[in-house]
Amino acid sequence: MSVPKSKRKQSELDVLVEADTLATYTIKLCTNEKKFPKRYRWCITQQIVSAAVSVAKYTSMANAIVANTEDSFLLRQSYQQHATAEIDGLLTMMDISYRTFSSLRNQSDTQEINMSHWSAQAHKVRSLLFSWKKSDKERYKKAMANS
Repeated sequence: MSVPKSKRKQSELDVLVEADTLATYTIKLCTNEKKFPKRYRWCITQQIVSAAVSVAKYTSMANAIVANTEDSFLLRQSYQQHATAEIDGLLTMMDISYRTFSSLRNQSDTQEINMSHWSAQAHKVRSLLFSWKKSDKERYKKAMANS
């Protein structure tokens, strides 16, 4: 039996899955020569892919740390902050790409990956990261108050 959508809660795993999905999606889009000409790979697409992969990497690294001491909490928070900074950088580069490459604005080919989906995916990861950071901070405050 499944849980009704209105009663579902987000888990930390959601941000990991979504960050990995974003990285995969970004790699597929950026290696599509119909969307990003090969000659631009070194100047923009390489940076976009690197940012998306870094978001997934830092998210995974943060999740690997059990925040049961102040030092471990600060390290986990640092990785979460790196992931947040990378997603903001990625969103900026996506915006620049959208304005630069008319092929990203042309959504007539339904077989191609579209910009609105890519952007929505990135914003979803960003939102999940912020929620996760807030949840961690509240949980750590409670744990320290109880000790």
